[in-house]
Amino acid sequence: MTTPELVVMGSVTTDNVLTAGGVPLPQTQGGNVIYAALGARIWSDSVGLVSRAGRDFGRGLLDRVAALGIATDGIRWLDEHHEMNCAFRYDSDGNRDRSFPEEVMATIPEADRPRFRDYTTSGIENRFRIWTHFAPEFEDIPTAWRADSAGFHFAAMPVTRHAATAAKLRAARPDAYVQVDSPWYDVRDPGRPYAGELFPRIDRLLPSKDDIRVESGEADAAASAERLLGRGLAAVVIKCGPQGCLIRDAGWHAAVAVPSCPIHSVDPTGAGDAFCGGFLAGFLARGDPVEAAIRGTVSASFAVEAPGPEGLLAATREMAEERYAALAIQTSTTGFWETRA
Repeated sequence: MTTPELVVMGSVTTDNVLTAGGVPLPQTQGGNVIYAALGARIWSDSVGLVSRAGRDFGRGLLDRVAALGIATDGIRWLDEHHEMNCAFRYDSDGNRDRSFPEEVMATIPEADRPRFRDYTTSGIENRFRIWTHFAPEFEDIPTAWRADSAGFHFAAMPVTRHAATAAKLRAARPDAYVQVDSPWYDVRDPGRPYAGELFPRIDRLLPSKDDIRVESGEADAAASAERLLGRGLAAVVIKCGPQGCLIRDAGWHAAVAVPSCPIHSVDPTGAGDAFCGGFLAGFLARGDPVEAAIRGTVSASFAVEAPGPEGLLAATREMAEERYAALAIQTSTTGFWETRA
């Protein structure tokens, strides 16, 4: 087994999407770890993923991912039903909701309705039980990867998983680069200071504006970045959907914004995860967070332009470099961000 340079950790899911136009897309396999790995694969030939899957999670997508050169040795197969069924509905601004009120469900063909019941809507404790059970931990990382891989991305998992895995990984590999998507809090216990456990052990946080809004109610990306750095975080990239992203490192005098690619959005599912994977690959290659964010943005553009992971599966390095060149010249400081807000 070849040790990949980049490792992404997260969940595999069965995804069901209702587009902003009210069209139910066919059920697809996916998950944050798949999108992150595919986003990284666009820029790197050395990517591996770590996850957990139930026995009835089909292997079709994983076979396609492996055929692209992504190492899937880090998947732990569980002899039980795969409970992570996800349902997403989007509005015209790309905002996502996982609840389907009766009036919305009534617009979906009756035969399709059962698959639009998201596991997160079955009660918060059951949601966390399923989420935690299918989220990988440090011990799921292949031993050789723990020892030799250069960079690690933790996709959205319960903060207890983030904190424990980061602690063990940092103890074993103080030289490794570690970035985390979200969360850094537990909505069931918002007063517990998980950030104090997590932030000193990671190199960068990559939350979305929605993640921040859940935790603090803040809507201003620049102010949120400053607040997070003030809590001991070394660096942050805030993903703002169609508005792009904002990058802030503790040693900088100002934030930098990167706009999104001008791509028609078909299905936004996985865009943020693809961004994180592209960022990981870009940062490990060059060490420049702005360049990494541009690469992440390009990865995200392939995610949104086709249903499910199809755009990412079809993307080539040549296509990505062309988009990178066009996007790089648009990047600027917060003055650009303020004009876009």
